[in-house]
Amino acid sequence: MGNKTRVLFILPSLRAGGAERVISFIAQQLNPNEFEAKLLILGFEKDAVYKVDQIEVEFLNKPRLVSAIPTLFLKLWKENKRPLIVLGSISHVNILLGFFSFFFRRTKFVGREASVVTKMNEFATGRSNTMVSLMKLFYTKLDAIICQSNDMVIDFYQKLGIDKAKLKLINNPITAHIDLIRHKRKDDELHFVTVGRLSVEKGHLRILNGLAKIKKYNFSYHVIGSGPLKELIETKSKELGIADKITYTPYTANVLEEVAKCDYFIQGSFVEGFPNALLESCTVGTPVIAFDAVGGTKEIVDNGVNGFVVKDEDDFAVLLNDVEKLRSIDNDKVVTFVVDKFNAKKIIETYQTFFKSL
Repeated sequence: MGNKTRVLFILPSLRAGGAERVISFIAQQLNPNEFEAKLLILGFEKDAVYKVDQIEVEFLNKPRLVSAIPTLFLKLWKENKRPLIVLGSISHVNILLGFFSFFFRRTKFVGREASVVTKMNEFATGRSNTMVSLMKLFYTKLDAIICQSNDMVIDFYQKLGIDKAKLKLINNPITAHIDLIRHKRKDDELHFVTVGRLSVEKGHLRILNGLAKIKKYNFSYHVIGSGPLKELIETKSKELGIADKITYTPYTANVLEEVAKCDYFIQGSFVEGFPNALLESCTVGTPVIAFDAVGGTKEIVDNGVNGFVVKDEDDFAVLLNDVEKLRSIDNDKVVTFVVDKFNAKKIIETYQTFFKSL
């Protein structure tokens, strides 16, 4: 036990979410012969939706980060007797870890960032500027920051002033894969799907504008997700005359099964950290149409192989009406491309090498 690299992963909760799913997955995949991994959850066990049964998990059962600070400090004080790596994966947790670094000199603190901060800040309200200021102050105290995309790396050192030597680029792994037999549709329609929160930065409105310009075939559009933009999306679709072509599913535990039924996954986002839903769409052979956006999209989509990246709404509308081009994608190659590049074994090995380097 003493020779193993100790890694403590900290998450606010195990509720449904990208960071929660990816981090709980990574923590369980580390080689147990080389790593002693533990997952510390600030929130409640009753809220957990992800199964973690391969490593030790401890729930602090606190309603908020603020109320968890004293307990978390004492936990780290006890753990600090032996060398330790502590990894946080949500901005406010990472800020706290940067503060804690003043007190625990034997511990290596790592923050994993989920978004391109300054770009996301354009769509945020309230305390967003305060958060950015705190990040500039305390992220510099972290020993390393894991970035999911190259644009995230650039954002940190060019706009937030973080030492580039502290930034480590590691893409997210494929955490879910199911073997589905894709049946060729007998109808002439094209079926599109989008998965994600219904919020401004996700670009649902520009997707609707493009779909309304389809002239050459019938189509359907399945929107999976919930959020504050739901009413506006419904109103916009009525104004464009395509409301009858759209179905909504607030939440489903069978996302990949639904995506696999569709011809294309559409991503309208203006910014993405590393779009897990888009990546997972490709794992079931559903290619992608994505707007060129800041973040990891360009690292996943290879034009003509597993989908297409469009520059703007005009480019999007032109592509949507090019049926021959849309049907040219080989669904098997869509799967092969992303599995080769983002398979779990490859990404986990990168994490393990990184942890050892600390």
